[in-house]
Amino acid sequence: MTLVGFKRATIQPFTADGLPDGKPVVIEGKANAGATVSAEVSGLSKDATKVAGSDIEYYISQQGVGNVSVAFGLLDIPHLDEARILGQKTVGEDGKEIVYVGSDTSAPYCGVLLEAKDLQGDVVQLGFFRGKFAKDKEEAKTLDPSETFKPDADSFTFSAAASTDDGDQNGEYVAKYIGSDADTIKKIRGQVLKEATTPAPAPAVTPTPSK
Repeated sequence: MTLVGFKRATIQPFTADGLPDGKPVVIEGKANAGATVSAEVSGLSKDATKVAGSDIEYYISQQGVGNVSVAFGLLDIPHLDEARILGQKTVGEDGKEIVYVGSDTSAPYCGVLLEAKDLQGDVVQLGFFRGKFAKDKEEAKTLDPSETFKPDADSFTFSAAASTDDGDQNGEYVAKYIGSDADTIKKIRGQVLKEATTPAPAPAVTPTPSK
């Protein structure tokens, strides 16, 4: 399947209990809020193991997946969102935040949902139930005064793991849906981002006036 474009990435960090930890990070090209550039998924097939018998390659074992990961190119991600998905410590508030990277840096598990289109123009939802982000380097380059500045995308790696949740997704790494059915989109978002598991606020109770 050929994917066309890369409209949106939604990243939902989870708590240690596997529940949504705050609002998702949505990267969709809004001003000063980051944009998606590329996503390359690898490890969807396991390396084949050939078993010899009767002087021939009698059997090929190739069940499961390899090292499922996504190499992302993301542009201009807000630094506090970046720190959040990378598990970096943030101290301060209201524009005074300092981000610290060190021995206690520990990325949270996240669910990731990507949105693109196929050659027929249908929406493609590609979800990863559970995994961790990494960013290995920061880079600075001199400005060439003879050229117009063009920012480069930052490189992130998402290492995926199998879902541990009950349901159709248990033990699976990736979910893919092509189409526009609202109920199916809601289902895949619930499985990947766990939107349905977020407890609803308790209804307000209006005291009954005493007679």
